[in-house]
Amino acid sequence: MTSDAITVAVDREFTISLKSMATAGYIWKIQTLPDAIQLLGSVIEKSASDIKPGDATTQVFKLRALKAGEHTIVFTLARPWESKELESRTVTVKAN
Repeated sequence: MTSDAITVAVDREFTISLKSMATAGYIWKIQTLPDAIQLLGSVIEKSASDIKPGDATTQVFKLRALKAGEHTIVFTLARPWESKELESRTVTVKAN
């Protein structure tokens, strides 16, 4: 498990970018999202127009901190049709 920390302003949008392999079926899902953090959406950015299966991509989550404090978001990387996760990532959001 990998951990990161970021500082954001309350009621401001922010993003969390995670390297993924969406072309091989691996996408990030939010396992734990506190009530103080609002998910606004997520997109998968491709690094080139000639992407091949298995190439790296970046998944960008757009969020907003609704309340001040320290909040923990847990992400897991897996294929939707498999139960085993490949990786997990914890991001601590410090909202001021």
